[in-house]
Amino acid sequence: MRITALLPLLLLVSGPIQAQKLLQIEKYGSPRTTKIFIGDPITYQLRGAEGFHSSYIENIRIEDSLLVLADRYVKVYDIAALRYDRGWPRAAGKSLFWFGAAWSGFAAAGFAFDGDEETNYRWADAIVTLSSWGLSLAIPRLFEHKTIRMGNRRRLRLLDLRMNPEDWEK
Repeated sequence: MRITALLPLLLLVSGPIQAQKLLQIEKYGSPRTTKIFIGDPITYQLRGAEGFHSSYIENIRIEDSLLVLADRYVKVYDIAALRYDRGWPRAAGKSLFWFGAAWSGFAAAGFAFDGDEETNYRWADAIVTLSSWGLSLAIPRLFEHKTIRMGNRRRLRLLDLRMNPEDWEK
C-alpha cells in the first residue's frame, strides 16, 4: 500500500527521462533493425584490415560519427563488418555428443542384458555414434560466428533518441 502511494510521487520528482544514444544496423528493404547500446560488446572489422577486434562501446559521439571504445575511437564509416557469436552451435554439438553416447550405451546394454542371442552390437551402431560425435565437433567450429558485412544492402547508423528541452514546449 505504501509503495503504490509513493510511485506517483517518484514519477513526478524524477522529471523527464531521456532515451539513449545507439548504433543501429539497417538492411535495405527491411523494417527490422538491430540495435547496439552503450555498454554492449562489439566485434568489428575495419576497412582494409584482416582481423576482427573486440571491445565494449563506452560512448557514442554522433556529431563526429565516432564510437568511443575501451581502447580506441572508431569512425562508423570505417567499419566493414560486424561479427556475433551464436549460441545454438555449441548446444547442438553437446546434444549430438550425448545422442551418440546414448545410442552406443543403449545398444551395448541391450546386447548385454536382453538374453537374445540374435541381437548384438553392430557396426551400424558404431557408425551412428562416430558420425554424431564427428558432427558434434564440426558444427560448433563451422557455425560459431555470424558475420554481417556492411555494403550496398546494410549500413550502420548512429541515433540520438534524447529529447531536447526546447521540444518539450511544442
